[in-house]
Amino acid sequence: MMTDALTREGIKYIVGRLLENANDAVKESDENKNDEFCQGKRLAYYEMLDILKTELDVRDQDLKEFGLDIDLENQIA
Repeated sequence: MMTDALTREGIKYIVGRLLENANDAVKESDENKNDEFCQGKRLAYYEMLDILKTELDVRDQDLKEFGLDIDLENQIA
């Protein structure tokens, strides 16, 4: 059982990794427009980041601090 709370720095690190991977998925899907797997991967990253952004926003967290002060729909979806 995991008992350690995730720190702000830990969340920032995870979000940063997800954003990097999402940007790679965007490039890959742009290069392979007919590849459904690439398109699905891109959408999956969008959905994960959208959930994180929504949850942080609901908790009145500074989205810029977490790197989520971006238009996910236009940049990733």
